Amino acid sequence: MSRSAFATLLLIGLVVLGGCRPSLGTVPPSATGAIPPTPAPTVAGPSPAPATPTPTATVPPTAVPSPTPTATPTPTPTATPTPTRPPLPSRPAVPVNREGKLALGVHTGGVPYDQFASVAAFERMIGHRVEYVLWFHSWGGSDREFPTEAVALAHRAGWIPVLTWEPWERNFVNPTAPQPAYSLSSIAAGQHDEYIRSWARAARAAGGPIVLRFAHEQSTEPGVRSWYPWQGDPEGYRAAFRRIVALFREEGATNVQFLWSAMWLNGWADQYYPGDDVVDWVGTTVLNHGTAATADWARWRSFHELFDGQYQAALQWGKPIMLTEVATAEQGGDKAEWIRECFRLLKEQYPLVRAVLLLEVTSDREWPVINWSVASSPESLAAFLEAIRDPYVR
Repeated sequence: MSRSAFATLLLIGLVVLGGCRPSLGTVPPSATGAIPPTPAPTVAGPSPAPATPTPTATVPPTAVPSPTPTATPTPTPTATPTPTRPPLPSRPAVPVNREGKLALGVHTGGVPYDQFASVAAFERMIGHRVEYVLWFHSWGGSDREFPTEAVALAHRAGWIPVLTWEPWERNFVNPTAPQPAYSLSSIAAGQHDEYIRSWARAARAAGGPIVLRFAHEQSTEPGVRSWYPWQGDPEGYRAAFRRIVALFREEGATNVQFLWSAMWLNGWADQYYPGDDVVDWVGTTVLNHGTAATADWARWRSFHELFDGQYQAALQWGKPIMLTEVATAEQGGDKAEWIRECFRLLKEQYPLVRAVLLLEVTSDREWPVINWSVASSPESLAAFLEAIRDPYVR
C-alpha cells in the first residue's frame, strides 16, 4: 500500500491504464498520462510499527499519455557500476500454482502489527482461505530488519508472506528526494551487502516460502522520478536487483521467490526487467479510482481497460503474474460488475495470472472517500463471494 503534483508518465500504446497500485504502504503522486502510479501498501514489518507508515498510492492514468513532466524535478539517473560478479546461471522458477488456478492474497491496513488478526477476520468474512499476505519494509526505517517473528506467524497460519522491500528512509513530504545512502548505485556497488545477506540468512532460517518484492513501481520514464527515489534509472535498477538475487543464492535462501513488480507493464517496464534468470514472478497493480479522486484523470475504468494492455506486454516474459494490489472504488460505476468482470477475465483471457492480492483498505490515504474493500457495499461483497465460488479460485 499521496500528495503533490502527479507525475506524468509516458505510456506505450493506446491502453488507458489505471493505477492498481496502492501498495498500501507508499503513496506516489499520480501521473497524468496513460501510465498512472501505483500506490504502495501501508506499514509493514515486525513490531513495533515504523514511526512513519507508508501511505497508499492511488493514481490512474488518463486515456492519452502526456509527455509533460511533473513539478518534481527530473533527476539524472544515477550511474550504476556494472557488477563485477559473473552472470547468474539460469534456473527454473520455483514451481508455483501447479494446478493452474488462481490464488487469493490480501493486504490489510493492520498487517503485520495486528498479529494478522485483520487477515483472519477477512477470511472469516469471505469463507475462503487466502494464500498470500503482503506488507512493507523500508531499508532506513524502524522496520528495516527481517521480520522473523511475523514471517513465522504467517507460516504457522498457512500464509506466504509477500515482503515489499523499499530502499529508502520513508519521506512522504518529499518522496522523490535523492537518498544517496540507499541509492541503487550503492546497492549495486556492494555497499549494502551485509544488510542484504542478513535478510537472506534470516529468510533461509525461516524455512517456509517467501516472496520478495524489491523496489516496486520503479518503471517510470528513464530520468524521471515521480514518487519514489529509486525510479527513473533502468540500468541501476537491473544491477541492484541482480546483486540482491546473487547474494540470496550465495546464502542458500532457496525458499525465496523474487517478484519483479513494475508499474504499467506496457510502458517503460521492459527497460527495467532484470532478466529471466532472476525473476520468478512478474507483478503489477490494478486500481480503479472511479470519479472519487479529485484529479483531471479521474473517471471510471473497467478491469479490462486497466489490465489488458499490461497483460499483452507481459507475455514477452512468460512468467507467472501476481496482481499485487487489486481494488475498485464505488464512485462512478458499478463496483459489483467490475469485480465480476475482473474474475471472469482472469479465468477466460489471462491464464498467466496466478495470484490476485486484494487491497482491503476502507479509506484511501489520498482520497479518504474511496473504500477499496470488497465489502464496501452489500452488492460488491455479494459479487466477490460469487466470483470466488468458482473452482478456478483455489
